[in-house]
Amino acid sequence: MQRSATFLVLPTVLASLAISAPAKAAEGVRTITRDGVVLQHHQVSWLKATPRLRGTGVGQSDFDGDGTDDIAASGDPFNYNLPLVPAGVVTVRYSSAAKVDYLMGALPEGGGSVAFGTTLVAGDFNGDRYDDLAIGNADEPDARTKTHAGGVWVIPGSSSGLVVNSAIHFNQDSPGVPDSPETFDQFGGALAAGDINGDGRDDLAIGAWGESIGTKAAAGAVTVLFGASGGLTATGAQHLQQDQAAVPGSAESNDQFGFTLAIGKVDNNRYQDLVIGAPRENDGASWDGTGMVTLMWGSASGVSSTGATSVTGAAIEPNDGTGTVAWYLGDALAVGDLNGDGLGEVVVGASGAQTPHINGGLIAAFAGRSGGLSSSAVQIITQRTAGVPDDPEDDDRFGGVLAVGDVTGDGKADVLVGTPGEDVGSRVDAGMITLLKGSAGGLTGAGAQAFDQNHGAVPDASENGDRFGSSVALLNLSRASGLDAVVASIGEEVKGDLAGYPSGVMNPFYASAGGLAPQNKTWSGLSDRTEFVWPQRYGLRIAGPQSGGTVF
Repeated sequence: MQRSATFLVLPTVLASLAISAPAKAAEGVRTITRDGVVLQHHQVSWLKATPRLRGTGVGQSDFDGDGTDDIAASGDPFNYNLPLVPAGVVTVRYSSAAKVDYLMGALPEGGGSVAFGTTLVAGDFNGDRYDDLAIGNADEPDARTKTHAGGVWVIPGSSSGLVVNSAIHFNQDSPGVPDSPETFDQFGGALAAGDINGDGRDDLAIGAWGESIGTKAAAGAVTVLFGASGGLTATGAQHLQQDQAAVPGSAESNDQFGFTLAIGKVDNNRYQDLVIGAPRENDGASWDGTGMVTLMWGSASGVSSTGATSVTGAAIEPNDGTGTVAWYLGDALAVGDLNGDGLGEVVVGASGAQTPHINGGLIAAFAGRSGGLSSSAVQIITQRTAGVPDDPEDDDRFGGVLAVGDVTGDGKADVLVGTPGEDVGSRVDAGMITLLKGSAGGLTGAGAQAFDQNHGAVPDASENGDRFGSSVALLNLSRASGLDAVVASIGEEVKGDLAGYPSGVMNPFYASAGGLAPQNKTWSGLSDRTEFVWPQRYGLRIAGPQSGGTVF
């Protein structure tokens, strides 16, 4: 489904699907201004018991610190009644806090893209054991230069959920942030959270994949902001781009360095490491594959200036006789210990890979080791791999959506793959998900699970353009030993929608020793509708440790 450039204002009616509608809307909408940029905030209270538990630091997006993750998801604003035209809407549902928060950007008078919330990550940036939420808006206009260069909002967590009054904002005009704002920099177009300098607080990597390096348009750059007791700070911020000696390769037009990001512990020291995707590297210059992934080591001083390694799509061309070619390697990234040896594998998607079907897609899992990335230490998984359900077809885009974490509770990370372009029977782009399990030998097709909306235990049914698996997250929802899954179908239309304007739906799957178990429940944009805003394409992004890449 395509974004609508026109927004309609219609009579508002609260509606519900599998969960009840908000009980009482708060008075009005607040606006918060930082750096001349406006954040709109609306809150709805719920009538439910709310046990108060102290934060434990466990989980992926626990904003209220009760030991169970909360769900922050973005969508397109529709049928809105707000002080300013919204540039996107992020809805935050809490496991305990008796409220729902709606966070919305604001389009300038001159217009712009609905890009607020097209990246979302959670991380504990101040070390208080409550996760904080970072929201990217790659098209955000700079108040001084009026250029649409991008920005990031960061909202701290607390025992009562997100503290919106304490929101801070960063763009390339913020004091201490390297570089300067220019049109189409796409600052905030990718985000990743993790503890690069080992101080116990998460840091934030910010991709600006449209950044020009000299005369090289869209060569791309990455900014790293570090956590502190007061939250993220620009003091000591680092700026990375491929014309620096410490960074492999060289800056070229349209490399899109920083299009995707991930942070995780690849070697066995106490620092987490930074992985950077540049999926357009060598585009048009190689017949053997394109894209590049770069690993840069963490250290006490931040991203290390030594030891970086990289691998290109052309370097991992499988010699398996199937015609598989890794086009656009790096359009999805994650890090996790797939074999339980204490070292994190770098999991990379190439949804445009030829399998030999065009845009069939593949996953490359690079072994965690102190020597960094190597084309000789990688596993390639496609839908042709033994045990992986289904078969590759044109435009499936297997591997374009990834989440990594231990679902089965065996101490080895698993990989949840979204295949939003999968046709289900005659239903085009209905979508599916696949869980690939970790093992002592690494990622394997053995025991893999696949679900689409025609599966008996999954609510609804597969339809044209549902794009089930268009975004996924692995979160702690059930307090089981493994991580649970949240799966979005941003093209799903529900009863009450206008034809062609899908509310979108998210489905939970609970963890078990055998893998994922579907739950007979859904959350939709329509069920989150209030008198002020109706989120559509709900689940466009779901907050986790990294966010970025293509929006399917």
